Amino acid sequence: MRSKLETMIGRAAVVLLCSGGLAVSAAMAQSDAPPPPPQGQQGPPPPHGQGGPGGRWGGGPEHRVEHLQKALNLSSDQTAQVKALFESSRTQMEALRSNDSLTRKDMRTQGEAIHQQEEAKLEALLTPDQKTKYETMRAKERERMEAHRGDRGGPGGPPPPPPPPVQ
Repeated sequence: MRSKLETMIGRAAVVLLCSGGLAVSAAMAQSDAPPPPPQGQQGPPPPHGQGGPGGRWGGGPEHRVEHLQKALNLSSDQTAQVKALFESSRTQMEALRSNDSLTRKDMRTQGEAIHQQEEAKLEALLTPDQKTKYETMRAKERERMEAHRGDRGGPGGPPPPPPPPVQ
């Protein structure tokens, strides 16, 4: 016959095994879904091109305006004009993206034209001091992008690594 101590140890071992099994099954049952967004955020981030992945201007035109307002010390009149300009450009870009009849090359060319028009109109709204600050900001951004392209093997950067050998 088993002693009381052996019975207690056996029961403890069964409890530990069951607890471990429950912990493992609970861990495996968790979904791969991302956690819910923090309070104040709603839904997924906007798609690429609207401040989405990789975009410096996360949050769309409002965030871009806020950034420029702080960086360039825009007046309230300038802020309103810049916001209207960014909204107009965004609308044009969305219409461009939804046009299925264009080739990628045409879409890129027209998108660059919209961007150049936006830049010209923005610079026309700025004072000479603000233009200088804005050009400095743009130069730093171009440097950052060139460095990033170099990391990816883009123009001016090292070639991408060769694919792994097939076995």
